[in-house]
Amino acid sequence: MNCLSATVKYLLYLLNVVFVAGGILLLVVGSIMLSDIGTFDSFSDTVNGRTIPICIIVLGCIIFVVAFIGCSGTIRENAGCTTVYAVCMFILFALQLALSIWIFVEYDNFVEKMGNLVDTAFKENDSDGRFPMDTLQQSLECCGVKDFTDYGDKVPLSCCGYLKQGETCEPAVYTARPGCREKFTDFWKSNMSLISWGSLIIALFELTIFVISCCLASAMRKR
Repeated sequence: MNCLSATVKYLLYLLNVVFVAGGILLLVVGSIMLSDIGTFDSFSDTVNGRTIPICIIVLGCIIFVVAFIGCSGTIRENAGCTTVYAVCMFILFALQLALSIWIFVEYDNFVEKMGNLVDTAFKENDSDGRFPMDTLQQSLECCGVKDFTDYGDKVPLSCCGYLKQGETCEPAVYTARPGCREKFTDFWKSNMSLISWGSLIIALFELTIFVISCCLASAMRKR
């Protein structure tokens, strides 16, 4: 293998290492999103809300496995393995691009559904002795749907970060906290933006790796 081919080989190896890390990142972000939706397991809207996080986790697993195989094939200089890897990378590029477009199209609809989950949580807050708003208010440091006035004169301790009885929830704390709908949708907006633009950038890198892999496989065969 000549100097140029060797350079391409190690460049491809380094890019694959980056993609292994990218796959792990998608797994982590998707898991966090799915975990947060899990707070509302009893609500029917969570079924549709889980779709994007699950797709992100599955795609992250595929990227991790394919990139790991690519690293092995590149180092061993196996033309057949590198060709298969190039085909897999093109398929990944198509899937990643489709995911990015889908997230851009479904962005407003998904964020609206996440806001509706907060409305549902508030309506079911007293059913069967469950208080789904407590978890949300503690984790996001918010109070009520719009603000603390949604509770009237009975502001729950979770609006101050407490759950144990006997604590005192001071007005200075809960009046300063924003509504949970705003905080929850802002959380998802930031995550969706990160995933959509990140997926698009990764897709472009995958297309580049596909081209490099094809060139490297061709050089291996000629050798």
